[in-house]
Amino acid sequence: MPPPPPLNVAIIGAGAAALTAARTLLASHDSDRSPGTESCRSNLLPAVGTVTIVEANSYVGGRIKSNDDFIPGGNRIDLGAEIVHGFGTMLTDVIEAQRKRWQSVIGSNQELLEEIYIASHADGGPAKHPTKDGKYGVYYLAKENRLLRFDTDDADFCRMSEILSALVDLPESDSGRSLADHFEDENTSIPQRMIGLLASGYSNTAGCTDLGDVSLNYMVKFEKYWEENEEDGDARLHPRIAMAGIIDALRNMVDCDDRCSIRLNWTAERIQLSDDAAGGRKVIISSSRGEKIVADKVIITAPPPVITSDKITFMPPLPQWKLNAYNMVGMERAVKVILRFSARIWPEDVQTVISDLDIPECWFRDILVSRDGDPGRENGELTYLAVCFLTSKAANAFMDKIDSIIKSEATCSNAPLDKRRAEAAAEIIKDQLARVFSKSCTREEVERAYVSSILYDWSEVETIRGGYMYPKVGIQRSHFLDMARSVDDMLYFAGEATNMGACCTVQAAMETGLRAANDILGISYQ
Repeated sequence: MPPPPPLNVAIIGAGAAALTAARTLLASHDSDRSPGTESCRSNLLPAVGTVTIVEANSYVGGRIKSNDDFIPGGNRIDLGAEIVHGFGTMLTDVIEAQRKRWQSVIGSNQELLEEIYIASHADGGPAKHPTKDGKYGVYYLAKENRLLRFDTDDADFCRMSEILSALVDLPESDSGRSLADHFEDENTSIPQRMIGLLASGYSNTAGCTDLGDVSLNYMVKFEKYWEENEEDGDARLHPRIAMAGIIDALRNMVDCDDRCSIRLNWTAERIQLSDDAAGGRKVIISSSRGEKIVADKVIITAPPPVITSDKITFMPPLPQWKLNAYNMVGMERAVKVILRFSARIWPEDVQTVISDLDIPECWFRDILVSRDGDPGRENGELTYLAVCFLTSKAANAFMDKIDSIIKSEATCSNAPLDKRRAEAAAEIIKDQLARVFSKSCTREEVERAYVSSILYDWSEVETIRGGYMYPKVGIQRSHFLDMARSVDDMLYFAGEATNMGACCTVQAAMETGLRAANDILGISYQ
């Protein structure tokens, strides 16, 4: 019997999950595997003919995107995912594979990975010790105008930290219980003074500031998964590489194969299962401009808000079990604002501040801007960044405040709306920094040091519509299985929300790309 014809696979989206899936498919018949050995399992796999990646946006990366113009000298500022959470993952495997090449880009005297102090309780903070460079986090209580160090002996703060760190040890609970239910129990109630910091240091990072909507059971499962499967530690890549460098590396791995093509500004509008003339079945993907791609299999990496909307028409419609599963995860607004300063206006050793003011989380970094463009030289000058991150209700309230400021401006501005929003955001943030660090700087000193700002609102990206997922109250393992399950053995699904271990990270997205590709190839994936 002749072998079946090679599979032509289309992938919707060009983020970390999509690129990992493409890489896995293209490598399934790698020519350097030796015939006659156990590793030659590729001989039993279906051949892959073409892999076509279509992306509605003008860039590759999905929720990994950089601004390469904000800081000169080849520095890249992440507008989306920025932090490397944990080690021993698919993400850090890519970093290690690229380390030698990237080190030559940044210079041998530069650290490729900068250790991050873990301040957020949702990330496992506060860490017990500063970083190797002496950096640590602080926590600001607005009503008391009080700044707490990570190692404070404040009884209420210690109690809150104790309750949050104990989540990982909880047994499985009723799927109908929320995190808010748990924090209102007599034995695990959060002290009233700390409710604002709970929203800022836990809820904001968790992606949903209303903890009544978040599943206790699955947040505990995520915590357990991270503890058991990933090595501790957070870091960020050198600014000349950034998280966007991960996307570049993944793209390079598929670009070198002439079976793969990437089509940008190609919006998948309709996905139809259809019988072909030979009696088989094909998937026809139609774009908003009427272009068509015919494939044997399709991997869909669109985020949950896109899957459950009318952005893509499925013919026949997706099964109700699939939609029900996707509706059990939430994905809310995420906003990032970055301010650049010519001088450091916060204490040198402070790397992160969590506050119950407008900006829940803000982290700081120093970037060397080389005068001659040589990354290995140390003759440049430092610029200082304050990176602010808001999700859910905090992001909504912040953007509403910005729009109110713009509407109340006495004079009309010809500046684009995004510039006006960034400047309005900067005014709010400068006020907050001066208040939080009043012992280190005055409002006038903050103003003199301020250079510029950028703002990125992920909810306004029509094909993304938010930050990252959180598990809703009532979600069960069957919902994750259904999100990951294929439809008619033709439509496959990937993206961090479909990860059955733990979501919310770049490595989670990559793992689902590997799983979807292996499903097509008929390889069991654990």
